[in-house]
Amino acid sequence: MAELQPAGTVTLVFTDIAGSTQLLETLGTQAYRTAFEEHRTVVRCAFAAHGGYEVDNEGDGFFYAFSSAQAAMSAVREALAGLEGGPIRIRVGIHTGEPALDPPKYVGIDVHRAARIMGAAHGGQVLMSPSTVSLLEPASFELRDLGEHRLKDLRAPERLFQLGERQFPPLRSLHRTNLPVPTTPFVGRETELAAVRGLLLEPDVRLLALTGPGGTGKTRLALQAAADVSDDFPDGVFWIPLAPLRDPALVLPAVAEALSVPQDPSGMPVDDLARGLAGRRLLIFIDNVEHLLPDAAEAVVAFGTACPTVTVVVTSRERLHVPGERIYAVPTMSESDGEALFQTRAASAGVELEASAEVRTLCARLDNLPLALELAAARTVVFSPEQLLDRLAQRLDLLRAGGRVDARQETLRAAIAWSHDLLDSHEQALFRRMSVFAGTCSFESAEQIAGADPDVLQSLLDKNLLRRRDAPRAPRFWMLETIREFASERLAAAGEDEDVQRRHLEHYATLAESSFDETLLGNDDLELLEGERENLRLALDYAMRSAPELALSLARWLMPSWIQRGEYREGRERLSGALAGAQGAPAQARAWALRAAALLAVQQSDHEVAETLGGEALALFRELGDQRGAGWALNVLAWNAMARADYGRARLLYEQAADAHRATGDERLEHAALTSLTMVASAERDIPRALSLSREDVARTRRRGSTRSLALALNNLGAAQEMAGEDEQARHAYEESAALNRQIANKPFLAINLCNLGYVMWMTAPTEALAHFRESLELAREVEDPRTIAYCLEGAARIFLERGHATHVAGLLSAASEIRRRTGAASSPGRKATTAAVEARCRAALSAEAFARAWDEGAALDTVSAADWALRLSDDTQVS
Repeated sequence: MAELQPAGTVTLVFTDIAGSTQLLETLGTQAYRTAFEEHRTVVRCAFAAHGGYEVDNEGDGFFYAFSSAQAAMSAVREALAGLEGGPIRIRVGIHTGEPALDPPKYVGIDVHRAARIMGAAHGGQVLMSPSTVSLLEPASFELRDLGEHRLKDLRAPERLFQLGERQFPPLRSLHRTNLPVPTTPFVGRETELAAVRGLLLEPDVRLLALTGPGGTGKTRLALQAAADVSDDFPDGVFWIPLAPLRDPALVLPAVAEALSVPQDPSGMPVDDLARGLAGRRLLIFIDNVEHLLPDAAEAVVAFGTACPTVTVVVTSRERLHVPGERIYAVPTMSESDGEALFQTRAASAGVELEASAEVRTLCARLDNLPLALELAAARTVVFSPEQLLDRLAQRLDLLRAGGRVDARQETLRAAIAWSHDLLDSHEQALFRRMSVFAGTCSFESAEQIAGADPDVLQSLLDKNLLRRRDAPRAPRFWMLETIREFASERLAAAGEDEDVQRRHLEHYATLAESSFDETLLGNDDLELLEGERENLRLALDYAMRSAPELALSLARWLMPSWIQRGEYREGRERLSGALAGAQGAPAQARAWALRAAALLAVQQSDHEVAETLGGEALALFRELGDQRGAGWALNVLAWNAMARADYGRARLLYEQAADAHRATGDERLEHAALTSLTMVASAERDIPRALSLSREDVARTRRRGSTRSLALALNNLGAAQEMAGEDEQARHAYEESAALNRQIANKPFLAINLCNLGYVMWMTAPTEALAHFRESLELAREVEDPRTIAYCLEGAARIFLERGHATHVAGLLSAASEIRRRTGAASSPGRKATTAAVEARCRAALSAEAFARAWDEGAALDTVSAADWALRLSDDTQVS
């Protein structure tokens, strides 16, 4: 042990024994004790030889500090070499920072960082932060960049590096989660955090409710506690925000979607969850439930009863009043924590404040409410703490004199009202109009609906009255629910609510119509609707109350996005309500809505209803003499027949649909009919007819010059050729389809093309095949297409197996199998047989225990982590 405790820039090293409990059971007490002591001797000798300072040695691991990152890495490498061949494997985390001295120990975020990094590693794996890597001598260690990962302190993803090139399963980071990344650090509240963590880990606590008025920090506290206990929930920690929802019936579907649980078209959400989560140990955080009570409480109870291995934490202004509910009333912050939060947020605004009596008094007058403190801190750019105290005091006293029940709510309302009253007229107008949005909105939507100006919007952001969230296309803007409620009141008081709601409806109806694609051939504009789901729901609700005919059209335009997201139940309910509310609508509008409703019924295998709705739509179209509409009604009736395996009737209906489309002169519609007829031939295993139809479709689309349709037709031709064993011809068709999809930047279909190319080339050109699978995985991950990811995992697995990676292949096949189970993705008979053969070879190459372990590891992965694993493996797999 070094005599002097390193200070200043220090490299911190945490170690821990992997699987110590299982190792103890395997070796027995005496043998384990001997191995444990030998491990201690090896680590201590190696670390001491390089000047390591032993900070702690609690449990199975060590905490060391080094004055040099180079020395720390050398010590770790030497320790690993000394343990090589023995029964004990350690995991190591290394981070360099400037921790505060608390002799003989250290305190501060750097200590937690190093421990978090170690916690993400597997046995035998050494992980380090970029700060450590930056201080190492060039080329002195073989390092591997593992990319960005989220650790449990909920900060933004951090890049991690690994010592050596050895392959390990995905890191034990927060990969099975959708917890949002907070924009600000968590400050104080250690006592409350410890209390909530403890409750979440109590075996008899299955439903924990964090209660308190708006602005008390319930969500932030719950988020941090959920991240902290994630190790105790091996199947993941997930966040379901309910603030944007207005329909309690959507609570459980929202949970199922967040957890990627497939929804049985003919079943109930609670049954889907029970089936999909059976045996899984999860923590589910349902946020902001109060406005959906009491129905939401019944849904939560039903969920908990159906999923006994799941723990649920909710935040609500009031308790749920259900059996088994454990309450934690979130208090205001302590005096010291409140002051620390106020000073931290002021510093974020560029104002450094010293502790003072004025700061202490101001925080006390604001009841140390987090949101009130943040609003006040944003004003320190203009006002001193003394001025803030003077200006807030009158409003606080006035409200409290009103005798409201909850003093904290009075305080918060006063803080919001005071901050609002300081706005100029333009800022106040935008503030109240922004309350019309559900969830988040783009700047363009805020501009068109609320009259947003960039400078005014930025001012609201600076004052914490508006929040910003990064998104793939562009930033999104939103309000905390408590602030949104206040702004909504101001909108009504100004008499603008009806006008702004009407503009909101018109804007989102136009957006939905412009993104509408009756053919369902993959209109990229559907991606625009993904971030607007809650606003579209809100617009449809308003339309059903105020504009029934527009509601009918809007519901029809939303049908493709409901199908794309698998929200069949919601779509059917919405269309049914729109049809019922617009009995006097023109026959044309009703016919199209009936056709959309029939299509959704097919998706849910509700064949009798689909037949009835489709028949009504067809009759109306024929009565109107609308050949185009009749063709689409025939199309959905044919699809219904296909779903019933009535291929003869499906073929007849599709041929009638093709005739109707041909009569319109719209070759794009005829192409859709030919595509459907090709599907029938493939389903009937009529390979010659499938080839003939797909070739005819390619010829027609070439003449018409539609790039998107030609790309699809070529992909279908390639599939028919692959089924016929014509791999070389299939390769050419897939390659041309891929080139066209690159040209129009159609990423979802390009991912499918590349995956198909990998399948037809894996035997003759494995290097190129693996490159195609890799690019397909990257695209499918980007566009969130789990089915294509599953197919790529299975396709690449056979290449990895040829290179001797049986353990990894077993894990990837398991991950793919689990993804296909969740999404209902089915493989073609030929590909299914090949995958089964690869699995059999893995079983033969591994012991039963090794195969079972690899299979379990793969099944536990979420879709993105499985894709990442395959991508890392492809980096290291050189195929000759």
